[in-house]
Amino acid sequence: MPPSPDSERPPKRQKSSSPMADIPNVIDVAPMGTVLMTVSELAGVKSARLRLSHDMLTIASPIFADMITKAKRVNNTYGDAVLLDAAEDDDSEALYLLFNILHNRNEKLPSRLTVEALCKLAKMVDRYQCATSIGRGTTIWFDRLYNAAKAGAAAVDVWKMVEATYLLDEPMFFARFTELWVLSEPLTSNTLLTALFNRRHAQCAALKGDVDLLVDPCSVAFAQSAKHYIDYAPGMPPDPDDDGKTTGPTTLGALISQLQAFRTPSYDDCDKCDFCEDVKTRFGLAVDVVKKMHKDRLWGLCLDCFKAGGVKEGECRYEHSKPKGK
Repeated sequence: MPPSPDSERPPKRQKSSSPMADIPNVIDVAPMGTVLMTVSELAGVKSARLRLSHDMLTIASPIFADMITKAKRVNNTYGDAVLLDAAEDDDSEALYLLFNILHNRNEKLPSRLTVEALCKLAKMVDRYQCATSIGRGTTIWFDRLYNAAKAGAAAVDVWKMVEATYLLDEPMFFARFTELWVLSEPLTSNTLLTALFNRRHAQCAALKGDVDLLVDPCSVAFAQSAKHYIDYAPGMPPDPDDDGKTTGPTTLGALISQLQAFRTPSYDDCDKCDFCEDVKTRFGLAVDVVKKMHKDRLWGLCLDCFKAGGVKEGECRYEHSKPKGK
């Protein structure tokens, strides 16, 4: 059985063999590094020490740079090494993973992460203000989880992924996961974040406009005096579903999928009605226009626009259409 997209493989750890090997419980992230950070526990080892690069930490994070400066000021060193202590509530595994990303130790990175592990990493990145430094280091993990969630191959907490992409300043997957949330969350949900609720409300309003485009070509033919269903006399309602009532989609995504799958019904010339002769052509054009709009529409949120409090002026990192003048 192939591994689950949501399974986690912990990164490999390498014990130190450097000149300072007399210091116990040292794990090398940067073998020639001059910073030792103590974490509460890692891989069952209490008070493990991570050997890190002074320059890498200083460049990657203003928080790490400040910690190093303060440690030097109080002479918290061991030979040439600067000694740091991780915060008590830091997640050691997430911190170790973060350092491997920052130090480009790709051979130590797992091929997949769980939702929980990725969220923990995001919190560490946000705490130490190094989202820009890790760049696209998390893309492969987000991609696996997004595709698994979209295909229904694994249970993925989409809302946690929205939070993680926000903390990691990841625009592409922020748009994708917010879209997945908007399209898949039940329409009756009462636990909505304001921004996403407003987004979905706007999308529902836009969808009503799309339906108006489809209804307009049929407005005359479907007037009350001429309204009829195929194979039913005017005024006669269609048969209900087997359970005694007609049913509709329960999510925005389900409704959009039905519209994408819709095909203009075909009919024989013998059934043609002179009164409705142009309806099929106009309706078919309206269906094509709506499908194209749905394909190009950003259903989720743009991270740059969201952080700008509305619509960001200029170009966003995630390409999408904007109101004219923006």
